[in-house]
Amino acid sequence: MNTSASEQINFSELMNRLLGLLTEKEKNIVERRFPLGNYPKETLDKIGKSYSITRERVRQIEAVAIKKLARISMDPSMRKIHDLAYSVLVGHGNVMSEDLLVSEMLKALDSTNKIDGNAMKLAMRVSDKLIKQEKNQFFRPFWRVKDLDLQEVRNTGNDIQKSMKKKGEPMTLEELNSKLSHRSPEMICSLLSVYWEFMEVDEGWGLRAWRFINPRSIKDKILISLKNIEKPLHFTDIIKHVLQDFDSKKRVTPQAIHNELIRHDEFVLVGRGLYGLKEWGLASGTVCDVIKSVLTENGAPMKRQEIIEAVLSKREIRLGTISLNLQKYPFFKRVGRAVYAYDEGLDNIPRRKRGRKPKNAQ
Repeated sequence: MNTSASEQINFSELMNRLLGLLTEKEKNIVERRFPLGNYPKETLDKIGKSYSITRERVRQIEAVAIKKLARISMDPSMRKIHDLAYSVLVGHGNVMSEDLLVSEMLKALDSTNKIDGNAMKLAMRVSDKLIKQEKNQFFRPFWRVKDLDLQEVRNTGNDIQKSMKKKGEPMTLEELNSKLSHRSPEMICSLLSVYWEFMEVDEGWGLRAWRFINPRSIKDKILISLKNIEKPLHFTDIIKHVLQDFDSKKRVTPQAIHNELIRHDEFVLVGRGLYGLKEWGLASGTVCDVIKSVLTENGAPMKRQEIIEAVLSKREIRLGTISLNLQKYPFFKRVGRAVYAYDEGLDNIPRRKRGRKPKNAQ
């Protein structure tokens, strides 16, 4: 619809004519439900209490009012709105979320005058070619053309969900269209914004239930942060990522984040305050603990260079730190030229009696 055509629709005059068909109570309820003018959107319960009637009675009055408004559905201005909504829907797979439909209609009207989107929604409600689906646990509020069966919408949505579950990670729109070639690409695109369960992320679209794209706990956020960085981080850096990279309705304290790192087995302490993921194959504990595990697993003395290579395969550690630990503790016995063994008996000596390795130890 071009600008000249849109200017022929006087929305203010059209709303006055529509609301003029109603009783005062019907008009007030419609204005508060859609909402129109300066009214905020109100629930059936709130409106019912103001009239001392039940929410079901309010719903009945609203339904009667909509039927009355249908009397002027053939009005030229109304037909233009209905035709525009219909053409936009057809171009988007015959179904769209309400917000996106109204947004596209406002763009098409391209009017210099401010148009009330809620007035447009009211005008569409009396169309004989459009059906409004109210918000529920599965859908955002959306519109479809009358010829599109609701079951086809559900079937397409189920196909999208199954494809995502099968892949187990976000999918691009192109991937979804390829997997669901028997479905309308336009409808697939529209339904991604209709269903609550679908969520857009940088990699494409996924399921809101996936914690790795929609974290629900501090633990989830830590996991995502570490996987994104792909290397161990000091707990202070992890705290910064959790607090800065994620929106949170509840206040999260640094201590709570640190506690989660300590509590869960998925996180491995790999150094002084340094944490990584267990799934990376990182060995937990201090550098000394890693050296002990290397020598124990080998079951025989090892050359210094062999120890260093084995430790580095488990942990990113400076070479000097490994050498220092080999020299520092008496239970790492040098049994040859740059050859070390782990003496578990010396390790069992209480720390205060153990002392440091003598400087002349061989």
